[in-house]
Amino acid sequence: MMRKILLVLLSTILLSGLSVALAAESGTPGEVEMDASAMPQAPAGSGEHPLCWLEIAARDLEASKAFYGQLFGWNFDEIMPGYAIFQSPAGLPGGLSSMPPAIVEGSQQTKPYIYTADIDAALAGLEERGMKIVQPKTPVMEWGHVAMFVDSAGTTYGLSNMSAQIPVPVIPSGLGSGEKPPAGSVCSIELYGGNFDEARRLFADYFGWGLLDTMPQYMMFNAGGGISGVFQGHTAVAQSMPYIYVDDVRAKIAQIEAAGGKSLAEPASMPGMGTFGYFTDPSGTAMGLIGP
Repeated sequence: MMRKILLVLLSTILLSGLSVALAAESGTPGEVEMDASAMPQAPAGSGEHPLCWLEIAARDLEASKAFYGQLFGWNFDEIMPGYAIFQSPAGLPGGLSSMPPAIVEGSQQTKPYIYTADIDAALAGLEERGMKIVQPKTPVMEWGHVAMFVDSAGTTYGLSNMSAQIPVPVIPSGLGSGEKPPAGSVCSIELYGGNFDEARRLFADYFGWGLLDTMPQYMMFNAGGGISGVFQGHTAVAQSMPYIYVDDVRAKIAQIEAAGGKSLAEPASMPGMGTFGYFTDPSGTAMGLIGP
């Protein structure tokens, strides 16, 4: 059963039109026989609205800080009780949150934030498109502002007018033979997109992301900065799944289990693409790994 679950999760980051299920059935456990060396690429987006921040639920904030610091080299600055900013080696920065609504049962465990220079204009445009605003424009100390909305698929996103660098640099995904980010970096993300026609109207037409349909119920995205990833349309259970780049997925899974995390299944390798693993951290938040 766990192998089947892993293959379903793995299929969300396959960027070619080949059938993963058929290839997996002929391979050995933990290995998907598929050559993805010539995978297609989504066109680059405008770069005006990249993903610039990631909020991760951390029921046990101290345990999560120790876990990500030890295993992935993240640095932390606890700016208020229950919230710690993290910086990964070269990937998406963000925060670990032990405050509601991040840790409410059944809530989305990780929330990506989209950069926008004008949050007021963005909120007005989103409301015109029928999006639900769940947090109005809110100041964050003296640094800037954030807001939050839910798209038509029920996936929650933040808006932020803060970023360490403008324009936000492109972060390599680590897939295939392309450039690799430093180990420990947040390098990609999988998001539930629901109806892709509606997703296109929001993310391509409004936010200026480049999109590419791959196989049924999967669509790549490239915002033109920050991390890229894929929308999946088959399950709302996993609304947001970030991936961290590591040098050795199998070795890292062993370290994760020794540090209080749990492996979700045996890591799976795909020739020409990479190796993938899935785990929950000590707070129970699900995350993914990408490696050679």
